[in-house]
Amino acid sequence: MSEISPFTAYNLLIGLLTGVGVLYFLRFKQTVIEYRWFLFVTIAGLVLFLVGGPVVEIVFPAFVHWIHGVAALLVILGLYDPLQNDSRSDLWTEVLLKDPAQVRQPSEWMLPVDDTILSLFHATDLVLTPAIIAYNIDYSRDEVNRRLTELEQRGFVEKVERGKYRLTVLGKQYIEGPLSYDLRGYLRSLWRANFGP
Repeated sequence: MSEISPFTAYNLLIGLLTGVGVLYFLRFKQTVIEYRWFLFVTIAGLVLFLVGGPVVEIVFPAFVHWIHGVAALLVILGLYDPLQNDSRSDLWTEVLLKDPAQVRQPSEWMLPVDDTILSLFHATDLVLTPAIIAYNIDYSRDEVNRRLTELEQRGFVEKVERGKYRLTVLGKQYIEGPLSYDLRGYLRSLWRANFGP
């Protein structure tokens, strides 16, 4: 075993941090990856390069190039299918540019119309009435009224004045990124403590 140089220690630390980030992606973003094998092969290659390379450099320095070669091969096989002569660009585009609504983790009480309503609020950043929302999302005004009442009770929108609503901080956070159920519950309780039910 060789002495650990500052450069090797730095590489190992960065590799471990990046590896943890990649594992987070795999664990908590399952709706994004949907267990596609080519994505797993690519990520395995990245983790092998980022974590395996520095570890092998410390333990068996003569094999570090072999590890990097295998890692590069895995990444290439994840990005390119040599049997079909296909760069998998369509598959990667689908994974990387997927509709953010499919990445969100809605609560069990939410309906698809809720996501559409919240997305409209977020896109316009305006105070909106149920009639304007219904017109723009092709739902009935009655359905929009029912869902706005539910969204207001849950803290995702707030009533500015009679018949006029706007997006809350919680609603904005929901639209901009997936929130865990615990975090949503905490934010909802914090909202209610400060502003009432």
